Amino acid sequence: MSYVEPDIGRFEAQEIKERVARLLRDMGSPTPPLRLEEVRSQQKLDLTYYRKSDLNLLDEIAHRTRLAGNDIAATATRMRDVVEKFGIRGMILMAKGDKRIFIDDEVKQLKRRFIIAHEITHDLLDWHQSLLLGDNETTLSPTCHQIIEAEANFGARQLLFMGERFAREARDLAFGWSSIKAFQTSYGNTLTTTLWQMVCERDPTQPAFGLISKHPYYPDVCPKAGTDNVAYFPRSAAFQKFFSGISGAAAYTEVARHATRRKRGPVGAGESILQDANGDLHVFEIDSFCNQYDLLTFGIYKRPHGMIYPVAGQPSA
Repeated sequence: MSYVEPDIGRFEAQEIKERVARLLRDMGSPTPPLRLEEVRSQQKLDLTYYRKSDLNLLDEIAHRTRLAGNDIAATATRMRDVVEKFGIRGMILMAKGDKRIFIDDEVKQLKRRFIIAHEITHDLLDWHQSLLLGDNETTLSPTCHQIIEAEANFGARQLLFMGERFAREARDLAFGWSSIKAFQTSYGNTLTTTLWQMVCERDPTQPAFGLISKHPYYPDVCPKAGTDNVAYFPRSAAFQKFFSGISGAAAYTEVARHATRRKRGPVGAGESILQDANGDLHVFEIDSFCNQYDLLTFGIYKRPHGMIYPVAGQPSA
């Protein structure tokens, strides 16, 4: 399982930020938490929840999918097979001017926010609409699909954390779990999404990373990681630039080194030494928290690692 989202282009990232900012301005610059029903109203997007056992609704979804030019599901039964095989939790379908988001009714309430925001982003970006309508052969490319999904994820986070507002507020607080939990409450999103945004958007010039991973002592934590230890590995722009050689697996090794056997709440914290792209050593603060479902970790840059050399004629420490 790949735990690093594909990089999206600088132009596309800026365009997504501008479109989200324009949408929020058109809505009168609301305060958090963002009401997604108001966003859908602004975008003229309907919302329907479906159950995989509801063959009538799946038949409607299959019909809409054919109208969109994508022949992945000719029948309701086949649509159910597709949904189950690929673990589809949400989709946006457009046909004859009618736009509708479909969300799996089994998805937990708080996690629905991100899925809905993800689908709203697809609608917000016109280059996604042309791909989703099935009019372009590039829709068959797995690489293209991964990139547009990464763009939709990026846009969803920008939307849920209301563009630059979050970054401004986050820079006024120390980087720590108390701040992350405070933003989780005020913006109404999951702890995982809030950690991700804190790592990537609080200060892109500061090297920082996050891990959504298994617990070293409890393999039942974070089943989404599959056969790997790490499910996701978000990184700030500075971390990607200066610590490009640090993989999710290497970061997880440091997490495991500090971890205790606690299964809930704070799991472990300490300092680790990581090597930058030039071979120089630096100290990072590592801090992990388990929310029962995943082990969540942030690593944030603290200082260069000062090498200690023994003085001639004196015993080394």
